[in-house]
Amino acid sequence: MRSLYKGIIGFGLVSIPIQVFKAMESERVTTHWIHEPCRTRIQYQKFCPTCERPVPAEEVATGAPLPDGRFVVLPPADKLQPGDHTITIVNFPELKEIDPVFYETAYWLKPGPGGQKAYRLLTRAMRDMGRVALAEMTLRQRPSLAVVRAYNETTLMLHRMYYPESLRQDGASFGPPVEENIPDKELAMARTLIEHMAEPFEPERYPNRARLERLKQIEELMPSAVMPQTTPEREVMDLMEKLKASVDAREKHGAG
Repeated sequence: MRSLYKGIIGFGLVSIPIQVFKAMESERVTTHWIHEPCRTRIQYQKFCPTCERPVPAEEVATGAPLPDGRFVVLPPADKLQPGDHTITIVNFPELKEIDPVFYETAYWLKPGPGGQKAYRLLTRAMRDMGRVALAEMTLRQRPSLAVVRAYNETTLMLHRMYYPESLRQDGASFGPPVEENIPDKELAMARTLIEHMAEPFEPERYPNRARLERLKQIEELMPSAVMPQTTPEREVMDLMEKLKASVDAREKHGAG
């Protein structure tokens, strides 16, 4: 497993060297668009309708649209001021105080050289107190909030978070009015059903069935797989061009 970067966790006067690793990997089965008759992968070109020509990578830029239709050209990400790779802890709330809607991406944190003792200390203290660390960080030129928590007795996990302005508040009013009366008998029945279905969360009981089905489908279709066809016309043209170039070179050499 390759680390995304090396940095430090900073709180108070304590600095803990760490390495950051992605905690999740894509569960999607890799597929590509292909041209079915020849089984060749489809290619896409960036095309400018104004200049009426394909656009090379060095001419592609990031533009922010303005209300009047103009674009402001932004500098490439590698030209931006890099972050200092410090995960700065600002306070220690309780985990239940943070709404899960703000969680975005999970990362493992591994202690770096000389950081094992402070890493263990922070892990143990947060676990014993039932608290997590709210932090500010920059990852890949992108500042964000984060939560650092004790995943188990030995390991810290970091959750990158959305900022509050990312939440679409209009969705919070989709439910019916609170004042709407619910009969006590119906409420009691709903609670009874929930109690009967209450179980601990065991993630291994819920595999990605769509992924497993797609893998099974691929395995069943493997006997029908064929190699992509080459383009013999292009190969013939390449050969003709090489032969013609050789003849021209010989003629020039003979003339000289």
